Amino acid sequence: MKNYFVTHKKAWIFLAIALGVILLSSFFGNMVQNSGYKVNVYDLREVTAADYGVETSEMLTVDFSAIGGGSAVRVTGFVESGLLFVPKSASSTNKAPAVVLTHGYLNNREMQLPFAVDLARRGFVVLAIDRENHGNNTDVSSSAYSASYGSGAYGAAMYNAAAFLYYQDYVDQTRIGISGHSMGGAATNSGLLLDKTAREAGAPGIIAAGLVQANNPSNASYAEGVTVGVLKANDDEFFFKSTFADGTPSISREYLHSVGAANFVGLTGYGTSKDSINIENGAFYVDGKVVADPQPGQALGTSFRVIYEADEIHPLNHFSVTSTSNLINFFYTAFGTPAGCNYIAEGNQTWWVKEMFATIGLVGFFMMVLPLADLLLTIPCFKGLRKKFTKTVVTECAAEGGAEGATATVTADTTTTSTTSEVEVSSRELFPALKGVRRHVSYWVAAVVTTLFSGFMIEPITSGSWSKLTKLFFSQNTYFPQDTTGTVATWAIVCGLFALLVTCLVWLVNHIINVVKYKEDAWQYDSNPFEAAKIGGVANFLKTVAVGLILVFVMYLVVFINWGIWKVDFRFWTFDVKVFNVYYMLPTMLRYACAFFIFYAINSIFNQTYKASNLPEWATIAINAFFNVFGILLVMLIQYGTFKSTGVLWQSNMSLTYIVLFPIIPVLIVATILSRRLYERTGNAWLGAVVNTLIFTIMTVANTSASYAYAGFFA
Repeated sequence: MKNYFVTHKKAWIFLAIALGVILLSSFFGNMVQNSGYKVNVYDLREVTAADYGVETSEMLTVDFSAIGGGSAVRVTGFVESGLLFVPKSASSTNKAPAVVLTHGYLNNREMQLPFAVDLARRGFVVLAIDRENHGNNTDVSSSAYSASYGSGAYGAAMYNAAAFLYYQDYVDQTRIGISGHSMGGAATNSGLLLDKTAREAGAPGIIAAGLVQANNPSNASYAEGVTVGVLKANDDEFFFKSTFADGTPSISREYLHSVGAANFVGLTGYGTSKDSINIENGAFYVDGKVVADPQPGQALGTSFRVIYEADEIHPLNHFSVTSTSNLINFFYTAFGTPAGCNYIAEGNQTWWVKEMFATIGLVGFFMMVLPLADLLLTIPCFKGLRKKFTKTVVTECAAEGGAEGATATVTADTTTTSTTSEVEVSSRELFPALKGVRRHVSYWVAAVVTTLFSGFMIEPITSGSWSKLTKLFFSQNTYFPQDTTGTVATWAIVCGLFALLVTCLVWLVNHIINVVKYKEDAWQYDSNPFEAAKIGGVANFLKTVAVGLILVFVMYLVVFINWGIWKVDFRFWTFDVKVFNVYYMLPTMLRYACAFFIFYAINSIFNQTYKASNLPEWATIAINAFFNVFGILLVMLIQYGTFKSTGVLWQSNMSLTYIVLFPIIPVLIVATILSRRLYERTGNAWLGAVVNTLIFTIMTVANTSASYAYAGFFA
């Protein structure tokens, strides 16, 4: 055993470093998340207030029959999936204000952590929840609530989460707020409507304030005396289209001058000219008039309306210092500084530090791949997959004093000998370097064509005439239940097959040229673009799949253990590695993985065959990664460059799709690195293909939504 560790010391050291990076980043990220152990963080799964000692007799019964299809409801405070932040300053004798947060479409509760961390740090109790069919909430939709909550069912999860807080003895029942982003903004409107209906039915109101993030406000939803705000981006891809006072249309960046904004804050008596409305950004309106700001951290003392606008786009609202400042300002002004806590300036934020450590943890996660692969390839049943590559080296030297035992080849002048020896080399040194005009033209033309295709085919495949392919191959059902994963898989497969077609055409053209030029010796000049796919039989392929499965299992075991200890995941914005409901999601992940494998296999094979003379390996990887993402980056730059300059999207039907594909940029860069480095271990591209498929399919499926129930392995 000692010899084993010594022999493979490098792999063990590198794995220890990766685990150390994860451990330290999680430790410090956790410290920031719980404000230096001043906040307790709990992961709630399928709980009600009764699980926390609340008697059924103490729960509210609310009649929602005034809402279409509603009835009398026992409000149990049910939370399917939530992260609860409880400051230690909050107690039954020092009740704290509380806020429910939720995310937008295709996101999860962790996307609201920037807000949660900095609110809890200031003494607010915070509950960040997963929406239905998102994150760890596997309920298919809000339809489970429709029989009792009627048309307000969309806000039932928000209302129940607010009720859960309402029942806790450390929460001030008069100071409970809700806030959600995008789709969560619609849920905020609906939750406020339920609260308004409850008040009108004689039940106590439990929601005192609501901040609608990145969604249009709905005045009909708001009870009199409830504080409501809007948090928006200057340029929002989806919302805040209205009209000016003269009736002409306005766009998002003109919202503060629109009728929609005026109606929200209660402004009346404006003229009919286009510029007669000018709502102040961040100003507090009471009865349609601006009132003086209170002292920092103090409550205004009356209900108000406010619109916060930040110079950003829709998906940045929940990953922004400015928007976080605005949200903190809203709840400070609505509820005041929690008792026993000091006012902390809105701009004094720590969430980004926590996110920085989460990003470092993400790096540590991917650092585990190579040492784990090295160690798995030492196991006897997998050892044969690891190849040693050698090449013959011929060394010439003077005849006298030549190397002992050398095979002498006497030349015409009998002055030199040559020595032949086998030298171990990297597997990719066996590939011919990219030399000559024809080889360069072949590579660069194919690379440019395929990368541009990948970018400019996003719109046709996801929203245009090719979108029928998704319906053909990934028609949503319980086996393929997710809303966007099938679409992304279709695009990936089409791009992979196109790259395969281009590569074959380039090979065919070069082969024809070689036949014309070299006749029967043409095969000696052909380069095989599929050389990296050689694996030595079905048994080796199955062993490779097994290695990939074990490797990814160990990596995610670390993720789950880490979450259990620290309650932190690994992420940068929407590119994240998180825990998931294994029972429900794993079968679905494996089904989608079969589709994504087509893309990652083709991508991994072609990632290996390029090697320029005199370029270090890192430069080769960088070039390959560039061509993997350039086409996607280009269309996104056109989309958002146009949006930034005009306020109108280049492709209005792609307002959601490009946001969905934001994480694909780092995915393809990391996939390029892993496939190249894993190839060096085995001399075939399949291990990289398997590992990339599993990791990135799991990440994709764990971070989006489903419209059908998840089917098990045999459902």
